[in-house]
Amino acid sequence: MTQQNEQQRNRMLSLLREGERRMLVQLAGLLRTTADEINAELEKEELMATLEQPITVEYLNGVVQHHLFERKHKGDMAVAQQILSDYQSELEALQAAQAQPEEAAAADESGEELKAQA
Repeated sequence: MTQQNEQQRNRMLSLLREGERRMLVQLAGLLRTTADEINAELEKEELMATLEQPITVEYLNGVVQHHLFERKHKGDMAVAQQILSDYQSELEALQAAQAQPEEAAAADESGEELKAQA
């Protein structure tokens, strides 16, 4: 890859990351605003007492995730199961990768303790 192509690729990736960051900031703001608006409407109509707790950003985040998941598998339960299985595999790989440095650190500490005892 030429230097110019490398620079263009780096710039494209930088713009993409910046756009993603802006989108996530806007989405977080939209979730906060929407939760506040829903809670204000419920309060205005004196319906807040019917809820166990006010609508939260976390609740709305779950609504968005659920909707996106449904859109992705389009009602096909085999596809949904495969997506969940893939996510589970990724989580297990992340956990294993995180456990390795922790185990190495613990082994280093016990090795240092043995040296100190000797």
